[in-house]
Amino acid sequence: MENLEQFLEAFNKVLWGNWLVYVLLGLGVLYTFANGFIQVRRFKYIINKTLVSSFKERNVEKEEGSLSTFKAMMVTLAGNIGGGNVVGVATAIVSGGFGAIFWMWLAAFFGMALKYGEIVLSQLYRGREKNGRILSGPMYYIRDGLKAPWLGIIIAILMTIKMMGANLVQSNTIATILKANFNVDTKITGAILVILLLAITLGGLRRVANVATRLVPLMSILYCVLCTVVILLNIKSVPLVFGEIFSQAFSFEAVAGGTGGFIIARAMQYGIARGMYSNEAGEGTAPFAHGTAIVDHPVEEGITGVTEVFLDTIIICTMTALTVGVSGIAIDGSIEASSMAITAIGTVYKPLSYIAIFALLIFCFTTLMGQWFNAAKSFTYAYGSGVTEKVKYIFPLLCMVGSLGKISLVWTVQDIAMGLVIIPNMIALLVLFPRVREQTKDYFEKIDKK
Repeated sequence: MENLEQFLEAFNKVLWGNWLVYVLLGLGVLYTFANGFIQVRRFKYIINKTLVSSFKERNVEKEEGSLSTFKAMMVTLAGNIGGGNVVGVATAIVSGGFGAIFWMWLAAFFGMALKYGEIVLSQLYRGREKNGRILSGPMYYIRDGLKAPWLGIIIAILMTIKMMGANLVQSNTIATILKANFNVDTKITGAILVILLLAITLGGLRRVANVATRLVPLMSILYCVLCTVVILLNIKSVPLVFGEIFSQAFSFEAVAGGTGGFIIARAMQYGIARGMYSNEAGEGTAPFAHGTAIVDHPVEEGITGVTEVFLDTIIICTMTALTVGVSGIAIDGSIEASSMAITAIGTVYKPLSYIAIFALLIFCFTTLMGQWFNAAKSFTYAYGSGVTEKVKYIFPLLCMVGSLGKISLVWTVQDIAMGLVIIPNMIALLVLFPRVREQTKDYFEKIDKK
């Protein structure tokens, strides 16, 4: 068993080496140029269309089994907004300095275009159940766009492994936080998570969407308000933090006495990696929910990808970074990355840290919900709807397993599964980008004529 763990860890390091992150970033650059810098030139239009217009029509679902654009966006954000926005940012700062935040922004900028492309493809290629309900996910544009049905099955199976592993990780995180801060027995946490997730998953994918639509905006706003309070009370330190971000992003000073490379190299490595991890651009998760939306043109749904990455990384991740920076807490590793944002918020008023813990717990739980949505779609493609009907009883039970045990091996297995998932998804994005470009041109030519 020990030899297996060592082999998997070594394979994981090779798979998730810098090459994978930089290929994803390169695809983001390709999609940015191919679609005429859509995230800049059309930004005002996109925000108005996705946050204002889609919110007004959030309960309009045009056929059974479909989601409105706003609900699809909330389900996707439920899977995105989580530990990566809080713990991931802190890890990036500890490992790469505040300069990592600049490179996180850069990854988000190009990630907007990449996620946009994924969602457009999910609208162009999707399937149907026998009862007519829409089936969606990266499997369908791999099957029909790449003409590789066998690869579609492989990516679906890998996605189910990844999502089940992610369940264990998220439930373990929740149990750990409650145990450390409130001494809650991990068995009790596991039981509560099983009951809550079971209640939601048995209500079908629509219930997942409805709960996400309520929780995600509420918790995101609550967390941003907490961060804003800390930032405003330390407003004089904000320019200093921004100064650190930009100076360290381009610093060629040696790290750790010359043994750890240059600051700029480490900032790039951790900033880009954590940025891509947080917003999941290019990972193939966004097509699950967005492929179910019924819109007049694929681009109408695609532009939500720009908004999602903007909210996830540019807004929430930046709020975390500024909060940690202005609070003056140590970033030398003496405070655990998982506690840095919570500790920073507590510096202005200790009870606020408990509200921050609550927000982080909800972020982790909504991530569990988003993962179930993706897992259900993957199970249906790989094994059929009959298996999905049975798995919906089993998936929540994994929360008990995750709450009780040490799951370092699970982290490794799910990382490998996601890395292997990304590779065929990247191939599809590379081959099919002309289809996205022609859809972009077609849509905005019509808009500009109005």
